[in-house]
Amino acid sequence: MNTTRTKISFKILYALVAVAAISLISACGKGDNQITEYGSLSIYNASPSSTTYDVYVNNSKVNSNALPYAGGVKYLQLTTGSYETKFTIASETASIYTKTGITVNNNAFSTLYLTGTTGNFDGLLLADEVVGAAADKAHVRFVNLSPDASALDLHIKDATSNLTSNKTYKAYSGFIAVDAGAKVFEIKETSSGTVKTTVERTLANGTFYTIIAGGKVTLGTNEIPFNGRIIQHQ
Repeated sequence: MNTTRTKISFKILYALVAVAAISLISACGKGDNQITEYGSLSIYNASPSSTTYDVYVNNSKVNSNALPYAGGVKYLQLTTGSYETKFTIASETASIYTKTGITVNNNAFSTLYLTGTTGNFDGLLLADEVVGAAADKAHVRFVNLSPDASALDLHIKDATSNLTSNKTYKAYSGFIAVDAGAKVFEIKETSSGTVKTTVERTLANGTFYTIIAGGKVTLGTNEIPFNGRIIQHQ
């Protein structure tokens, strides 16, 4: 696999975007110097099941421990190019879902979420846009990954308006700048305004988070109840 498989702090990678740009400019005209370009990919299990999974990138296993629901692999630094990601039931080799054609671009960040359940697995690949982000704010994205939930809103408790609204299954917002500090996020049903669940987190400036609405509203065998989770990109 054409990768260093190194986990790097998202804040460090964010800073390296600017450094890499400067390096590229300084190298212009130096034909003897070949610059290796890198991007980063993180991978999370958002399938609402109690089953745990292993994940492979171009046939190389990248997790040290099996991934439970909401578990993941932090950013892998990869050389630019096209990749394939395969999920298997933990300790097995047969693919339960494979996503091909994952493009890793220079100085770009993305996250792949395993979604769905047995017989209907899917993957949602999101670009993690950091260019132009404010250093004195935290940044929050919302994604609805509950297969049977209705459209959902994300709201900060006691705020006058929603952060983002009307997100159906696999719909998502961009990163939204918010003040750092302790927050209670409410995941609400769009149609009724009813709070379905809450997520609490102390946010830090210059840090990126994704809040996931996941699990199942109507439970099947070995399925996770509807819930909210927050992951910090790093």
